[in-house]
Amino acid sequence: MSLAFRNAKIVLPDAVIDGTLALDAALISALDESPAAPTGAIDCEGDYLMPGLVELHTDNVEKHYQPRAQVFWDGISAAVAHDGQIATSGITTVYDSLCLGLSEKGELRARHVAPIIEGIAGARAAGMLRADHRIHLRCEVIGTDVLEQLAGYDDHPLVGLVSLMDHAPGQRQTADIEIWRRLRREVDGQSEAEIAEAYERLTAASRDHGPRQRRVIADWARTRGVSLASHDDETEAHVAESAEIGCSIAEFPTTKVAAEASRAHGLAVLMGGPNLVRGRSSYGNITARDLAAEGLLDIISSDYVPASMLHGAFSLVEHVDGWDLPRAIATVTATPARHTGLDDRGVIAPGKRADLIQVRVINGRPVVRGVWVEGKRVA
Repeated sequence: MSLAFRNAKIVLPDAVIDGTLALDAALISALDESPAAPTGAIDCEGDYLMPGLVELHTDNVEKHYQPRAQVFWDGISAAVAHDGQIATSGITTVYDSLCLGLSEKGELRARHVAPIIEGIAGARAAGMLRADHRIHLRCEVIGTDVLEQLAGYDDHPLVGLVSLMDHAPGQRQTADIEIWRRLRREVDGQSEAEIAEAYERLTAASRDHGPRQRRVIADWARTRGVSLASHDDETEAHVAESAEIGCSIAEFPTTKVAAEASRAHGLAVLMGGPNLVRGRSSYGNITARDLAAEGLLDIISSDYVPASMLHGAFSLVEHVDGWDLPRAIATVTATPARHTGLDDRGVIAPGKRADLIQVRVINGRPVVRGVWVEGKRVA
């Protein structure tokens, strides 16, 4: 099957050109700046044509598996519903993020990992999914049973990314302990006694279990050729350890110091689309816009809002000096693909996978108007 696109603003790694694009089955075959196009070519009506987005960190599937407290959906149906939202957001490759080793209410999330992965795998095997789904295991290194849980995914074919988290209060994501206490009171409804007990328990777990389990999990990923990410690094020491144990991605560094150290150690800096679009961090940490302005942003993930990934890339161009569209689009395509070893996608060039999206900016917002995965229209 061959297909062609005409009258498109084609987003390349270093330029945006007006031209035509041809496919040969699942691959891009030719790129031409001429307006001439084969008969039957799809008219993009002047819209942008760009690579499909490559998403490394989203927990959106959990919302579909548990749409309401105490309501659990069929795993395959949840995967299909999640996939629909992912595809129509322009995401053609997604690492679904699932948490292992979490404490307290997170223990429930950890128990959901197996049925969700089974649902994704089952839907994928049945040809029910539009995007290319893989698994990102988020490992809470202070969890007492995280290593046991991780062992259940030895050599699982869908696991392609592992991240190392430590959510003990007073450091990393919640360095401001008063913000942590306030969220416990206002969001979790905990009493002062419960907050004090949680603080002692979590900080002790971070001290007693975190360092060893961090390295064991890193070894697990390295021996399996799975990409490894740090999470919420705050200090130069955090980043130095992340680099030493083999991390290639720094997820959500919380300070400029950590982002600078990540770049110095060769780690790609990943920040969330919601943070970027809103222009602020929910925890009062460094913002994605601030890092972008300093040239310290490499990858955007959608985190918990699938549409924020594309919106975030366009907001870089609108709000941050020095960012043009090719550079911004690389943060959601070429760079995340490269850092997870997916060298067959993420750019528009002959021989690459024909994962493409057609995008129009309407009232200042990017709107996805067409999605193709391996040359087949899926949305």
